[in-house]
Amino acid sequence: MKKNLQRMKYPTPYEMLKRLKQSALFKIYACSPSMEMFGIKRADLIPEIEEIVGAATFLGIAAEAEVTMFI
Repeated sequence: MKKNLQRMKYPTPYEMLKRLKQSALFKIYACSPSMEMFGIKRADLIPEIEEIVGAATFLGIAAEAEVTMFI
């Protein structure tokens, strides 16, 4: 499947995230409790991460968003 996507010139998931971020209509947040649990530091994240937030902050952000994806 990966070869088919490359042959069809589909962007990688990371390339899609970068394009969406450049549109200024898309924000990416990292979950601070998950980062702590897995030992992930800010330096380990992709540069497109908007902010590191906890669940309460994320719920406030999500409540005002038109679309929210929790991955």
